Amino acid sequence: MCSGEFLDKILFFVSPEWSMFWAVFVSIWAHMGFYTLILLAGLQAIQPDLYEAAEMDGANWWNRFFFIMVPHLARAITVVILIQTIFLLSIFAEILVTTNGGPGTATTNLTYLIYVSSLLQFDVGMGSAGGVIAIILGNIVAIFLMRMIGKNLDA
Repeated sequence: MCSGEFLDKILFFVSPEWSMFWAVFVSIWAHMGFYTLILLAGLQAIQPDLYEAAEMDGANWWNRFFFIMVPHLARAITVVILIQTIFLLSIFAEILVTTNGGPGTATTNLTYLIYVSSLLQFDVGMGSAGGVIAIILGNIVAIFLMRMIGKNLDA
């Protein structure tokens, strides 16, 4: 295989259509172990007696999954979704390392824009305004997620 064919095969990473997808993918992959630990702790908190009682009552695997496991993991799933949403709102290091905001401005987001305006262009006013906007957006998204997901968590 000549170098031109190899280069064509790896250009998916720098194409404007796919670059943001790959930056988000790298971020999710980097934090996957943390989310696995949270969900594992939620799974270990479910009492085995519940599964045994459901099995004795004739519940199949799907019924045990949807009526025992999912309701008991609702709080852990809520925490994982909330943390990942906040991480995705503030994704910076992955974009800086992988694409440096490019190609063009395909992966430029609010946190990268704050970095560029504050530290590279020395426009601290624009950077601090962007920071305030990022904090407000993060709080709005967190409140929205907690209200939407947390409605059934009163038990």
